Amino acid sequence: MRHIVAAVLTALALVVVPSAPASVAMSASTFDKKLHQQTNASRTFRDRKALKKDRCLDRYAQRQARRMAKQQRMYHQNLSVVLRTCNDRAVAENVAHGFTTPKSNVRAWLKSPGHRKNMLSRNYTRLGIGVAKDARGHTWTVQVFGRPA
Repeated sequence: MRHIVAAVLTALALVVVPSAPASVAMSASTFDKKLHQQTNASRTFRDRKALKKDRCLDRYAQRQARRMAKQQRMYHQNLSVVLRTCNDRAVAENVAHGFTTPKSNVRAWLKSPGHRKNMLSRNYTRLGIGVAKDARGHTWTVQVFGRPA
């Protein structure tokens, strides 16, 4: 009987105690890693090669994520600068806001024709990811895809 009472009290405590949204509970670096994993899982599932992380593309993706979080708006950066600076011959970018998990973020991009095309393109071999949280704890994400020159 004590075990049943303890189990019921534990269950009630779990219902009553609010948990933080996944994006608040998950650090930006963990969100970044999992976003990369989810992206590559989507690619390999569709017979595409996994994208390698790239520091230069990461730097531009992270800057863009921070800018968007600070300005509270989504927009694309000037990719010609990324193209030249990261020594790529092709680049593309996906941006998003408000997703609480990397999986939901990737699923949304896959449902959008333009974002899906970027994510699954055989043209890109490298990936940079940026994740930033705004003052309210909302997540802003950026993927920058590249192919070396």
